[in-house]
Amino acid sequence: MKKEKEKKKEKTSESEKGLLSLFGDDCLYFDGNISSVGSCDIIRTGSASLDYALGIGGYPRGRIVQLAGKESSGKTLLALLAIKSWQEEHPENTAMFVDAEFTYDPEWATSLGLDTSRIIVAKTNEARKIFEGLIGKTTVNKVTGKSSKSIDGVLDLVAAGTDPKFKRLGVIVIDSVAAMNTPMETVASIGKQNMAPMPRFLSTELKKLTPSVAEANVLMIFINQIRTDPGIMYGNPESSPGGRALKHGCSVMVNIAPMLGADNRIEDSSKTQIGHRVRAKIDKNKVGVPYRKAEYMIKYGIGMVEKNKEILDLGIKIGLIERPTSRSYVIGTDKVDSRQAAEDYFLDDEKRKSFEEKCREYYLSDEHKISLANLHNESDDDDDDDDSDSENHDEDEEL
Repeated sequence: MKKEKEKKKEKTSESEKGLLSLFGDDCLYFDGNISSVGSCDIIRTGSASLDYALGIGGYPRGRIVQLAGKESSGKTLLALLAIKSWQEEHPENTAMFVDAEFTYDPEWATSLGLDTSRIIVAKTNEARKIFEGLIGKTTVNKVTGKSSKSIDGVLDLVAAGTDPKFKRLGVIVIDSVAAMNTPMETVASIGKQNMAPMPRFLSTELKKLTPSVAEANVLMIFINQIRTDPGIMYGNPESSPGGRALKHGCSVMVNIAPMLGADNRIEDSSKTQIGHRVRAKIDKNKVGVPYRKAEYMIKYGIGMVEKNKEILDLGIKIGLIERPTSRSYVIGTDKVDSRQAAEDYFLDDEKRKSFEEKCREYYLSDEHKISLANLHNESDDDDDDDDSDSENHDEDEEL
């Protein structure tokens, strides 16, 4: 690292050296040698359709991601599946789970396939302790006025890479933003109302957290709830704790909601609901295309189910599964004659995983991106033709 800095200084001119002294050696780039958005590391979500909707094949590392949704929509499930994906990449990969709701269940995590011995759990709902634990504690010298780290946080230890417990830590989950108590709320008396304590707290602390997350290259997941504002008569009354500060600090925002209707329910023999279909909408995406949607099924106490149907729908959507007729499906070199037969085809885990990798390779390739661009251009041309036709029709009516 020191040799690279020395080489960088040798190549720079006197004026550039002056700028480097002002900005810092690690902050200013003259040669364009900086990683792009598309080249960032990713961690899979656990859902093939959600990986596709995010555009890069999963959550981006070094960024902040918010998973917001109503109760029992599967927010914690998605966060735990991200930890599972990270643990599966390397046997020494670890994660951290900040349990501000005091509801972390290691038995459930084990049933999902997670190694709980590689998860660091912190049980506290004090926002000050959580953020100081992540970014460290800073003290200011009264004489010089300069600030310095008195205690390193988790992200500092990850970036340093010296402690074996934190060297391969790649995912940090905070469950949840709504459960955290700000310093203002902690010292307030019971029943006292404070004006927007969480947005005011996050607006300053996220500025410190964001660069630390990027430097440590860690996926930071904030789980959040959806609230209804009774004062809004028109428009969307739903909001989430944290206000606009958290929305601005996130690179990706996923809104999770259970889908209504009998077709979207999983019921047992006694007609008791034991699962439902979930729709995840990408409300913000700084690493891909926003406003895409993904659908998957979850079963209470088990996790994601019916992955064979999910990968079938994804294959049809991106064009890797052809439909010669309304009933037939062509999957590679195999042909089946019904929807049920196509779903049964992917019940084999090896076939499903192999086809999922094929789908990932295709939709992350330049070929798929070019085909999408052509589709958008064709739709724009069709819209222009419709507009010109309507204008000509209006002129004929005037004549």
